[in-house]
Amino acid sequence: MLMRARRFGRAVAFVVAGALSAGCDAGRPPLGELRLRTEDFTIRVSPETRPTRALEPITWRVVIHDTKTGLPIQGGQGRIFGTNKDLKTVANGLEETGELGTYRSNLMFVTAGMWAMAVQFRRDSTQILQKTQDWTQDILSADEPGNIQTPTSTRVTDTAKAPAVLPDSTRKPAP
Repeated sequence: MLMRARRFGRAVAFVVAGALSAGCDAGRPPLGELRLRTEDFTIRVSPETRPTRALEPITWRVVIHDTKTGLPIQGGQGRIFGTNKDLKTVANGLEETGELGTYRSNLMFVTAGMWAMAVQFRRDSTQILQKTQDWTQDILSADEPGNIQTPTSTRVTDTAKAPAVLPDSTRKPAP
């Protein structure tokens, strides 16, 4: 009986220790998250698509809170955008998600390299857009496409409907 109580006590201790150690990382921001401020907003931005590569859609997560109250901002309007050294620009609006104060957007970068990025946001259409400080984002080269040859396949219905090709001798010359 005493042996069972000790085992049960140890099991409870391991479960509690596991729960405590799992909760220790709860306050850490997601990998690659940037914290930015404007006059009225605290903005956290992070790419959900990793690694960030050219010619692939990259989903961005943007979380916005009021600087004074700390409350999440719902129903706002904004965009995320970037420009590279060749002055190529990408931009897209922010779309509200089901999470409080959380917006998402997709960007597709046309070239690899360093891009100057920023977010603009406002509570509603009566306010002016407030821009964050620029940050740089390294966009990696696109993956190799592999075999780029068009596959050659024919469907049975296509060959049955295709017109017969006349030999060269029976073709009429073009005018």
